[in-house]
Amino acid sequence: MTALLEVRDVRLSFGGLQALDGPSLDVADGEVVGLIGPNGAGKTSLFNCIGGLYRPQSGSIKVAGREVTGLPRHRIASLGVGRTFQNIGLLPSRTVLENVLAGGYHSTTGGWWATTLGLRRIGRSETELSARAIALLAELELSDVAGRMVGTLPFGTLKRIELARALLGEPRLLLVDEPANGLVHSEVLELGTTLRRLAAERGAAILLVEHHMGLVTSVCDRVAVLDFGRLIAQGDPHEVARDPQVVAAYLGSAA
Repeated sequence: MTALLEVRDVRLSFGGLQALDGPSLDVADGEVVGLIGPNGAGKTSLFNCIGGLYRPQSGSIKVAGREVTGLPRHRIASLGVGRTFQNIGLLPSRTVLENVLAGGYHSTTGGWWATTLGLRRIGRSETELSARAIALLAELELSDVAGRMVGTLPFGTLKRIELARALLGEPRLLLVDEPANGLVHSEVLELGTTLRRLAAERGAAILLVEHHMGLVTSVCDRVAVLDFGRLIAQGDPHEVARDPQVVAAYLGSAA
């Protein structure tokens, strides 16, 4: 299986703090890989390196064989990388549809504000983008709230809106950061079904950061475990959960 995402020996430090200490991992088309570990293990730091928010001091990150380390965020997005965030970054005073449209700005000629606000100067590509956004809202059962202001909606709905925004750019690689945080059990089950469908039907490669181990074991083909910025285990989710190093990382060496 050919890897769409290739991470090799990435190192990132902030002053004297080593955030990433050489992890390497792959994610293939249609594969869901969980990135797990205790708080502060380096999971979000690795996401930020892949997405272009951080530039590692050394190592290599390739998407579809192209080196993306050091590229600006919009260039990485244009290569087919989409992302959701642990802390939702939606615009509360804009409608659901406007927020979703913001996820496709890098593929339009009008730019971010033209796409988000639906300015008249946008052309045919933006009209097609709107049609895709409406279809995505229907797919994620958000059509009924398309015209609602985001700030009036419950948290579980906001999570689906952010996922729709990330999907609008038709990413080949989707980085999903703690999507189950704050969701009730039924919403977690629905989320798991959605992620598996995206991988199977769209062929998307998904890298999932998540603490909800029920979700991880139900949707992930493989997991990779970080601890203090180092990769300490990877493989089948159920087998990795029994790895002594992983147990010690989560529960302490006494475990």
